[in-house]
This record gives sequence, structure tokens and C-alpha cells, in this order.
Amino acid sequence: MAVSDFGYKIILRPNNSLSPEDGIKVIAVLMVIVLLVALVFTLMGAWLVLPFAGMEVVAIAYAFNYIHQHSGDYESIAIEDDHVVVEKRNYKKFSATVYQRYWAQVNVRGVVNSSGLNGKSGLFIGSHGKEVEFGKYFINDEQRVILARELRQKLRINY
Repeated sequence: MAVSDFGYKIILRPNNSLSPEDGIKVIAVLMVIVLLVALVFTLMGAWLVLPFAGMEVVAIAYAFNYIHQHSGDYESIAIEDDHVVVEKRNYKKFSATVYQRYWAQVNVRGVVNSSGLNGKSGLFIGSHGKEVEFGKYFINDEQRVILARELRQKLRINY
């Protein structure tokens, strides 16, 4: 009896609990509060507080803008027929890597940065010397191990 495989897909996304409109409202409220406090201090003679309050509002607005720009980021793995497709989107960068299902390997190992091992693990999917890290920013070490186990099981399905 042949096993039918209708595919498997997992998508990792950041938690976006604040809409862009709500972000603007939060920035507006913070701006009013910060500038009112700065104005009070300016009237008391501490005029140097005002430019720093302005820089604070600009920094908060920049942080919210950065979060909004990356709200559409995702990573996905699709296993269909004899292909494994790993897609990544980070702001304006998009990449897709395709592996043969038979040759694809899933590994969890320590991540090496410029100063050596940093104590974190990474989930790597690869084949023939080419590999890509999956879930670097979206899942923790425990979830990586669970996902790796599940992916290995899905890759073993025979037709």
C-alpha cells in the first residue's frame, strides 16, 4: 500500500500584537507626555531638557517604525513530493532554497559567531554542503529540538 503525501508546511512569524494605527496612537500619547514634562522643566529654567525630550520621541518613533517594517518577516518550510523548500523574508530581502527530499538533512547544533560558541543552538537544513539556518529569531532552543524531530519524521515518508 502506498502512502499518500499531501505536503507539509510550517511558517514562523513574529508576534505582531500592535497594529500600525495603534502604534501611531501610542507614539502620539508618549510624545504628548514627554513634551509636556519637558515643557514644565523648560519653564522652570532647565531648558536643556527640551532637545533631549525631542530626541527621545524621535528614538521611540524610529523603534516603532523598525518594528512595523519587520512585521511581515517570516520563515517557512514546505515539504511537497520530493522537494523541501525553505523560504525566508526579512524586510525587503527574500530567499528561497530548494533541496531534494531524499538528500535533505536536519541538524540541531551550537551556533558559532565571531567569538566562538555562544551557547545557543541552531536548526540547520541542508544537503550537499549547502545549508540554511531556520528559526533563528522566532523559536527557542527547546522548540528547535522538537521541530527538528518532527521534520526528520516528515522527511522519512516513503512513497
